[in-house]
Amino acid sequence: MPEQLLDFPQYVERTEPIRQRLLHPIAFDDDRDDLEWTVRDVIEELEYLVDMKATMAPEEFVDGVREQARRLLK
Repeated sequence: MPEQLLDFPQYVERTEPIRQRLLHPIAFDDDRDDLEWTVRDVIEELEYLVDMKATMAPEEFVDGVREQARRLLK
């Protein structure tokens, strides 16, 4: 037998605590703009490194990738 659907007041009563909890900012949200910009920039730099890999010495490529990893871990 299918479960009976809740009417709207019952639904709100049951789901409101979850909704309220989701409204609170989390640690990731505080630095979101700077982190997002850094991630996008690092991705762009890594794409450039991959494109240039054929013309670079292997050590230069590895150093470039490590530098981008350091930027993410700061």
